[in-house]
Amino acid sequence: MVKPVIKFFKPTRVSGFKKEKTIKANITTMLGNLPKNWSFCRKIDRVRKQAQALANVTKDKPTEKRAKQVAKEASKRFKQKTCKIPRK
Repeated sequence: MVKPVIKFFKPTRVSGFKKEKTIKANITTMLGNLPKNWSFCRKIDRVRKQAQALANVTKDKPTEKRAKQVAKEASKRFKQKTCKIPRK
């Protein structure tokens, strides 16, 4: 008997990330899929976290590479806007 695969990463929503898109297009799409009433800093921080989480769990090398690039670029934009990391 074959055991079913247990998926431990369950995204809460569809981000719109595609490995065929450019980094800029991926960030734009991912920003557009977040709530409109959020500040830019909150949105770009979420994009950064979503992309890094995708890079950490995927087994597809091109997807992992592109997701890391998107996370890095989102991190640059986060720092350029002088956003502060929220403390819990």
